[in-house]
Amino acid sequence: MKSTLLFLLSWLNPVQWVLALRRSLTAASVSLLIVGIGSLNIVWGYPWMGMFAACVSLFVVGKAVNHLAMPTLQASVGAPRWITAGSSLPMAVSLVNQGRWPGMNLWVETAARCDWLPPDGEFSTIKEVRLPHRGIHPLPAILVESYFPFYLFRAYRRVDPCTNIAVTPATSIDEDDELWRSLQTTLKGIATRMAQGDQVHYIGSLEYREGIPVRRWDFSSWARLGKPILREFSTPAARSVRLWIDNACPDVPRHRISLWRRWVAWIHPTEPVHEPFERMLALAAASILTLTRNGAAVTLSLTCDESSTPLRCEAGGDPGELLIALASLGRVEPSSQSPQQKARWQNELHVGQDEAIFVFSCRARENVAIEVPDATRWVTDRDFRKVPAEVSAEPNIEYPSAIPVATP
Repeated sequence: MKSTLLFLLSWLNPVQWVLALRRSLTAASVSLLIVGIGSLNIVWGYPWMGMFAACVSLFVVGKAVNHLAMPTLQASVGAPRWITAGSSLPMAVSLVNQGRWPGMNLWVETAARCDWLPPDGEFSTIKEVRLPHRGIHPLPAILVESYFPFYLFRAYRRVDPCTNIAVTPATSIDEDDELWRSLQTTLKGIATRMAQGDQVHYIGSLEYREGIPVRRWDFSSWARLGKPILREFSTPAARSVRLWIDNACPDVPRHRISLWRRWVAWIHPTEPVHEPFERMLALAAASILTLTRNGAAVTLSLTCDESSTPLRCEAGGDPGELLIALASLGRVEPSSQSPQQKARWQNELHVGQDEAIFVFSCRARENVAIEVPDATRWVTDRDFRKVPAEVSAEPNIEYPSAIPVATP
């Protein structure tokens, strides 16, 4: 109903007609307009009447031809599966003329020129795409302008590529961020130990069991005792890091906005950005990239995932699936979590306690009523510590009331 009302108002508004004509004017059409107006100030007669008629004819016919000469286009984009929020990425764009008439004097994104595009013809160019916010977003429309004939007028059309792309959380965190530096150091240390493997120690011998690899056989003891003997070593390091994302995040207190801003928000609605939640996801995304690039496998689990199927990325692999899951993750209220979800979360945390575990949450550890394994790292948008956490002797730091703080 709202979109229909706005559409009718835009079409029935004469101001919109004048603005549309103004946007379509070029230097040539403005020159025609000036000459036509100037010819009216001179005594009527030959050749001024002919000049006025020629200017009016070119103005009217040129506008009509320019409107009709815009071809019907279909766009296809060679886009990747995901991009990082706030980063620019060049994408290959192909335009196909599906109309009966050729396209002439076309400009694509005001940078690529196409003088002739026959029916069923194809034109390719490069488009810079930048999406500032996380989520699953449609790619922006491609701007095509037509200046036929003689560059008198400018007709434009936005061609929708009908393609969605996952915009992952921004991973470019300021190096001066103390929280990120501490977390990054810990992650690199864990990844290095997993890539190199912890030192294994010989702890004893035992009799052969079926299925044991040959490299563990103790041939000298076998020759001395007359039966197969195996060497037993200490358990090696965990092979992956498990990341848990808690998407239950309380609302941020908002300041009262003016009536004008409310009107602008009603005309151009935008989704509010929850800064603590977005920062927490940015830390998680940067952690995934740090671990995979430094030789550690990553297992990602979501508290809102009812299928209980974690996502895994091997060391040095493509973390696209994990980042796309973060891109599509939505925030929920803590009160909306059911007891079954909390019980499942707690059980799966203890199932994976042989791995290094990181929990990313907007809430402090004291505000989450679940039991977590010892040595679990609890990461919030303001704090990073192990569980169980020791009582800190440092004074509490007061933060602005608009941002929830995880105080130790």
